[in-house]
Amino acid sequence: MPQDAQLIYLPYWRFKGVRYMCTASGVTPRFTDISTLAVADMPPQIPFSLGLRPQAMPMKLIRPDTQGKFFRPLPSAMVLKGKTFDLKQAKHTFQEDIGETFSLIYSPFYIRQQHLVDGVLNQALPLEKQIPPGGFDLDQVHPGIETHFIAGICPGCGADLEGSGDSLVLVCRNCHSLWRAKEEKLAKIKFKTAAPDHKDDIMVPFWRISAKISPINLSSHADLARMANLPLAIPREWEKKPVHFWSPAFKVRPNIFLRLLGQLTSTQLEPALSHTVEDNLYQPINLPASEAIQTIRITISALLKPRKEILEILPRIDVAPQNVSLIFLPFKSSGHDITHPDLGIGINKKALALSDNL
Repeated sequence: MPQDAQLIYLPYWRFKGVRYMCTASGVTPRFTDISTLAVADMPPQIPFSLGLRPQAMPMKLIRPDTQGKFFRPLPSAMVLKGKTFDLKQAKHTFQEDIGETFSLIYSPFYIRQQHLVDGVLNQALPLEKQIPPGGFDLDQVHPGIETHFIAGICPGCGADLEGSGDSLVLVCRNCHSLWRAKEEKLAKIKFKTAAPDHKDDIMVPFWRISAKISPINLSSHADLARMANLPLAIPREWEKKPVHFWSPAFKVRPNIFLRLLGQLTSTQLEPALSHTVEDNLYQPINLPASEAIQTIRITISALLKPRKEILEILPRIDVAPQNVSLIFLPFKSSGHDITHPDLGIGINKKALALSDNL
């Protein structure tokens, strides 16, 4: 790319997520990663998609001093409408998209001798009309300036908040509170913690959801045990014990995610809980509660029997959340895995470390 090139950045909306296909044979995940040009009425020679570039090439954040012309994108809902559902839903299947991430990518172009040149490949696009010296007549934006940041300082006590770059929740160890971004401020959220046995234990976040499920009767632990055909004698007290659906509050490989959904929900764990922020390491929270609620139908499809009959009514099942709690469970760190000894659940450390790529 010439050093004196005047860069023009065209916006693309990127959608990433995992689609879970529920069929009579089980639940099958499929990863989705697409990008779409976010401005209208462009010449057809301009790439409609970035293809594999977002996955194969490193990207960097736009800074206030980044030079070039940036064009304002159309709303993501308008651009991606229908694009994320390009996989036709076959008969006797149900599908749910979990962990969707929308991001805005600006791809560089520049004008050379009145021809538009791809700034990545340094190849001119074969446009029918030459580009005028002023470039495109589009509404410009200044993303490096117009982007708003929230200081990572606890509104409750003024201490520094902790959290990774992809975390939706920040931790204050000073006043034992958790905070999330809400509009242009930080809002306090409720949480509960199961006490760790050791200082090296890792606090892993989960969403615990109670919900009214209709038209099927799934209101108690006993209902779940019967409909899941669990190989055990159902205690009488389970008839009055409400059922909770569990979901990881973090992204992880789909096969591990599915396993955790089933294991935690079928176990109906009831640990002793407090409102304490422990001194241990906290696994980042990057799956919101709204996404966790969407996993309930997937869990129903995976656990309940007979699966064919459940699948037929799955699209008509209504899930009305009653209560959503953020629960931290301590996992022991050992070798390549972290494990919960009471549940017999293990998660590969490398899978957790790569979760920010999902």
